[in-house]
Amino acid sequence: MKRLILSLFALLAVTTAVSAQETTIGLKMGSSLRKDFGMELSAQTFINDINRIEADLGIRFRYGHIATTAAAGYQWHWFLAGGFGVYGGPAVQVGYTFWSDPGFFQRFNLGFGAQLGFDYQFDFPVQVMLDFRPTYNFFGGLLNGGELYGFDPYMSLGLRYAF
Repeated sequence: MKRLILSLFALLAVTTAVSAQETTIGLKMGSSLRKDFGMELSAQTFINDINRIEADLGIRFRYGHIATTAAAGYQWHWFLAGGFGVYGGPAVQVGYTFWSDPGFFQRFNLGFGAQLGFDYQFDFPVQVMLDFRPTYNFFGGLLNGGELYGFDPYMSLGLRYAF
Protein backbone atom coordinates (compact mmCIF):
# COMPACT_ATOMS: atom_id res chain seq x y z
CA MET A 1 0.00 0.00 0.00
CA LYS A 2 2.86 2.32 0.85
CA ARG A 3 4.45 1.67 -2.56
CA LEU A 4 1.16 2.32 -4.34
CA ILE A 5 0.73 5.68 -2.62
CA LEU A 6 4.36 6.64 -3.34
CA SER A 7 3.97 5.55 -6.97
CA LEU A 8 0.79 7.60 -7.39
CA PHE A 9 2.47 10.60 -5.76
CA ALA A 10 5.51 10.27 -8.07
CA LEU A 11 3.25 9.95 -11.13
CA LEU A 12 1.30 13.04 -10.07
CA ALA A 13 4.53 15.00 -9.49
CA VAL A 14 5.98 14.05 -12.90
CA THR A 15 2.69 14.85 -14.68
CA THR A 16 2.48 18.22 -12.94
CA ALA A 17 6.10 19.02 -13.74
CA VAL A 18 5.64 18.14 -17.43
CA SER A 19 2.45 20.19 -17.80
CA ALA A 20 3.94 23.17 -15.93
CA GLN A 21 6.99 23.53 -18.18
CA GLU A 22 7.07 27.13 -19.27
CA THR A 23 10.68 27.65 -20.37
CA THR A 24 12.70 25.82 -23.03
CA ILE A 25 16.28 26.10 -24.22
CA GLY A 26 17.85 24.27 -27.12
CA LEU A 27 19.45 24.22 -30.54
CA LYS A 28 17.87 24.99 -33.92
CA MET A 29 19.45 24.10 -37.26
CA GLY A 30 18.21 25.47 -40.53
CA SER A 31 18.65 27.04 -43.92
CA SER A 32 17.16 29.66 -46.20
CA LEU A 33 16.68 30.24 -49.92
CA ARG A 34 20.03 32.04 -49.83
CA LYS A 35 21.62 28.57 -49.70
CA ASP A 36 23.17 29.13 -46.31
CA PHE A 37 23.25 26.79 -43.35
CA GLY A 38 22.99 27.92 -39.77
CA MET A 39 22.60 27.03 -36.13
CA GLU A 40 20.88 28.98 -33.39
CA LEU A 41 20.84 28.75 -29.62
CA SER A 42 17.18 29.27 -28.79
CA ALA A 43 15.22 30.04 -25.62
CA GLN A 44 11.48 30.49 -25.07
CA THR A 45 9.41 31.39 -22.05
CA PHE A 46 5.68 31.81 -21.56
CA ILE A 47 4.56 35.18 -20.22
CA ASN A 48 0.96 34.03 -19.74
CA ASP A 49 -1.22 31.05 -20.72
CA ILE A 50 -1.11 31.69 -24.48
CA ASN A 51 1.74 34.16 -25.17
CA ARG A 52 5.46 33.55 -25.08
CA ILE A 53 8.67 35.25 -26.15
CA GLU A 54 11.57 33.63 -27.96
CA ALA A 55 15.19 34.76 -28.31
CA ASP A 56 17.71 33.18 -30.69
CA LEU A 57 21.46 33.72 -31.17
CA GLY A 58 22.83 32.20 -34.33
CA ILE A 59 25.55 31.82 -36.89
CA ARG A 60 25.17 31.12 -40.63
CA PHE A 61 27.70 29.97 -43.21
CA ARG A 62 27.62 30.60 -46.97
CA TYR A 63 30.18 30.90 -49.79
CA GLY A 64 32.91 32.96 -48.20
CA HIS A 65 31.03 34.68 -45.44
CA ILE A 66 29.88 34.08 -41.91
CA ALA A 67 26.84 35.90 -40.59
CA THR A 68 25.89 36.26 -36.94
CA THR A 69 22.27 36.87 -36.03
CA ALA A 70 20.14 37.68 -33.02
CA ALA A 71 16.38 37.29 -33.36
CA ALA A 72 13.45 37.82 -31.02
CA GLY A 73 9.78 37.04 -31.43
CA TYR A 74 6.49 37.47 -29.62
CA GLN A 75 4.26 34.44 -30.16
CA TRP A 76 0.71 33.33 -29.68
CA HIS A 77 0.80 29.60 -28.87
CA TRP A 78 -2.16 27.25 -29.12
CA PHE A 79 -1.98 23.79 -27.57
CA LEU A 80 -3.50 21.08 -29.72
CA ALA A 81 -4.26 17.47 -28.82
CA GLY A 82 -1.57 15.03 -27.77
CA GLY A 83 1.33 17.37 -27.02
CA PHE A 84 1.18 19.21 -30.36
CA GLY A 85 1.15 22.98 -30.56
CA VAL A 86 1.11 25.70 -33.20
CA TYR A 87 2.44 29.24 -32.84
CA GLY A 88 2.92 32.48 -34.71
CA GLY A 89 3.73 36.12 -34.24
CA PRO A 90 5.97 39.06 -35.18
CA ALA A 91 9.78 38.83 -35.10
CA VAL A 92 12.79 41.12 -35.38
CA GLN A 93 16.32 40.15 -36.45
CA VAL A 94 19.66 41.92 -36.30
CA GLY A 95 22.94 40.61 -37.63
CA TYR A 96 26.44 41.25 -38.86
CA THR A 97 28.15 39.63 -41.86
CA PHE A 98 31.89 38.94 -42.01
CA TRP A 99 33.29 38.41 -45.53
CA SER A 100 36.44 36.37 -46.13
CA ASP A 101 37.05 38.21 -49.44
CA PRO A 102 38.70 41.61 -48.73
CA GLY A 103 36.85 43.06 -51.76
CA PHE A 104 33.60 42.97 -49.78
CA PHE A 105 32.98 45.01 -46.70
CA GLN A 106 31.42 43.90 -43.44
CA ARG A 107 27.70 44.53 -43.22
CA PHE A 108 25.13 45.18 -40.47
CA ASN A 109 21.55 44.09 -41.11
CA LEU A 110 18.19 44.73 -39.50
CA GLY A 111 15.01 42.90 -40.43
CA PHE A 112 11.38 42.52 -39.44
CA GLY A 113 9.06 39.64 -40.16
CA ALA A 114 7.05 36.83 -38.67
CA GLN A 115 7.61 33.46 -37.07
CA LEU A 116 5.28 30.51 -37.64
CA GLY A 117 5.73 26.97 -36.41
CA PHE A 118 4.70 23.69 -34.89
CA ASP A 119 6.06 22.01 -31.78
CA TYR A 120 5.59 18.73 -29.99
CA GLN A 121 6.10 18.31 -26.24
CA PHE A 122 7.00 14.76 -25.26
CA ASP A 123 5.90 13.19 -21.97
CA PHE A 124 9.45 13.82 -20.74
CA PRO A 125 10.99 17.34 -20.75
CA VAL A 126 12.00 17.46 -24.44
CA GLN A 127 10.35 19.49 -27.19
CA VAL A 128 10.89 19.20 -30.95
CA MET A 129 9.90 22.07 -33.23
CA LEU A 130 9.79 23.15 -36.85
CA ASP A 131 9.44 26.83 -37.66
CA PHE A 132 9.55 29.30 -40.52
CA ARG A 133 10.80 32.88 -40.01
CA PRO A 134 10.34 34.97 -43.16
CA THR A 135 12.16 38.26 -42.60
CA TYR A 136 12.65 41.34 -44.73
CA ASN A 137 16.11 42.84 -44.10
CA PHE A 138 16.21 46.60 -44.53
CA PHE A 139 20.00 46.80 -44.43
CA GLY A 140 22.66 44.30 -45.32
CA GLY A 141 22.22 43.38 -48.97
CA LEU A 142 25.04 43.88 -51.44
CA LEU A 143 24.02 44.91 -54.95
CA ASN A 144 27.30 43.85 -56.51
CA GLY A 145 28.09 40.80 -54.40
CA GLY A 146 25.34 38.43 -55.45
CA GLU A 147 23.71 38.64 -52.04
CA LEU A 148 19.92 38.65 -52.14
CA TYR A 149 18.61 41.98 -51.03
CA GLY A 150 15.75 42.06 -48.57
CA PHE A 151 13.75 38.86 -48.18
CA ASP A 152 15.25 36.11 -45.99
CA PRO A 153 13.00 33.03 -45.61
CA TYR A 154 14.66 30.95 -42.86
CA MET A 155 13.33 27.50 -41.87
CA SER A 156 14.68 25.52 -38.93
CA LEU A 157 14.27 22.27 -37.03
CA GLY A 158 15.03 22.31 -33.33
CA LEU A 159 15.29 20.28 -30.18
CA ARG A 160 14.75 21.93 -26.80
CA TYR A 161 14.94 20.94 -23.17
CA ALA A 162 11.92 22.11 -21.17
CA PHE A 163 12.09 23.08 -17.50
